[in-house]
Amino acid sequence: MRIQSLPPTTPQAVDRRMLSVLKRTGEQSIDGLSTLMGIGWVQVFMSVDRLSRIGKVSLTPVGPCEYRISIGGLFPRQHSPHSKNRMS
Repeated sequence: MRIQSLPPTTPQAVDRRMLSVLKRTGEQSIDGLSTLMGIGWVQVFMSVDRLSRIGKVSLTPVGPCEYRISIGGLFPRQHSPHSKNRMS
């Protein structure tokens, strides 16, 4: 009997699965990630939002309203001038 993998259901599981897929396949579009992960576009979008805010994934514009998502970033995350952890 073959056990079928079910789509991740918690936000943390979706995030872990997305990072795994990106490590394995390289950069992807949101639609591509949705297909590869077997989950809806909205779940992928929410995961990209969470992971990009903490620097785990990066978005690169490739056309009008089209982005590629990849692992991490090339540069460390910079703080805004209004950040509480401002360096003097």
